[in-house]
Amino acid sequence: MSAAPIKRRDAAVITLIAAAHFLSHFYILCIPPMFPMMRAELGLSYAALGAITAVLSAVTALGQTPIGVWVDRRGAAPWLIGGTALMALGTAGLGLAPGWAVLLVAAIVSGLGNATIHPCDYAILAGSIDQRRMGRAFSLHTAAGYAGFAAAPPLMIALEAWLGWRGALIAVGLAGLPCTVAIAAFAGILRSESKRRHEAPSTRAVLGSRPILLLFAFMALLAMGASGVQTFMVAAMPLIHGVSVAAAAAALTGWLIASTVGTLAGGWIADRSRNLVGVVAAMMFSCAALVVLLGVVPMGELAVIAAAALAGFCLGVVMPSRDLLVRQAAPAGTTGQVFGFVSAGLPLGGALAPAPMGLLMDLGAPSAVFLASAALLAAAVLTAGSARAAAVAPAAAE
Repeated sequence: MSAAPIKRRDAAVITLIAAAHFLSHFYILCIPPMFPMMRAELGLSYAALGAITAVLSAVTALGQTPIGVWVDRRGAAPWLIGGTALMALGTAGLGLAPGWAVLLVAAIVSGLGNATIHPCDYAILAGSIDQRRMGRAFSLHTAAGYAGFAAAPPLMIALEAWLGWRGALIAVGLAGLPCTVAIAAFAGILRSESKRRHEAPSTRAVLGSRPILLLFAFMALLAMGASGVQTFMVAAMPLIHGVSVAAAAAALTGWLIASTVGTLAGGWIADRSRNLVGVVAAMMFSCAALVVLLGVVPMGELAVIAAAALAGFCLGVVMPSRDLLVRQAAPAGTTGQVFGFVSAGLPLGGALAPAPMGLLMDLGAPSAVFLASAALLAAAVLTAGSARAAAVAPAAAE
């Protein structure tokens, strides 16, 4: 196949995968903005409503690894089609729910659909995209997920004002069905990395190997460090620097937008780099240093916003190189299960960090939140380097 058709095929694959990833993140964050209206109509507590999103996230995290195993054995496209449909129908079901029990069932359905996204997406990208563009493919995939998070709150508030909370959830749920149809229509180009089952190593051997466990730890530590900053930046910046809440919110917005821009830039960097661990280390340590500055060095409003944005950019650049490191560590034919397992470290880290960081805030030590977050980000670099060394050592021995 000549270069032009390959580029067109790659563009089509990336577009479909990015659309599914956008929906995945959008559907996770489309529910919380509806909480006040759901609470008023259904008479539920915020704790009960929070449990709905917690169940969705837990089902997603727990389902990724077993689904990844089946993706590697049977192919990713059917799972991605089914998963996208389940996300859409589960979200629409939330809008039809008469009470908490049906909300819970709909959240489980949506969570099961969401659990297919990471193992399927990465398996298809690994099996379909020209290796020379893999970093850029990963960067666009990640950026689409960020865009889904960013789009959910404002769009849901706008739709709720027009259609009510039920109509808003039903509308965005049904909007996912055309994406499902498009993925099904182009399923023939969504080739996942394949290896005959008897040739691939066992799931226990792969997921229990030192490189994969270290990469899981890397994901968890990265998520913990980033979660500490993102969760408490708005609350902590006025206490540390005396800036306004609006300026602190602008700093968080700058962090998030710059992270997306950094992710896109990081794809080109990853495709051209021969030292992915070096890219990860340089950007993670830079991010950690800026987070320390945010925590302890007196700054004005503009400096706080600029430092937060630069830190977010550095963290974003890491993401494609991170994904390529996982791709390189996965034995042939195991991409789905490896990415499913390793990426489960992200929600785990995001769940572990807020409570202890919140305790530091309660103790009157907001600077400690940023110091602890920086330490977690720096520790993640050590696990990434160790994972790469452990993955290279067996190959060298052969």
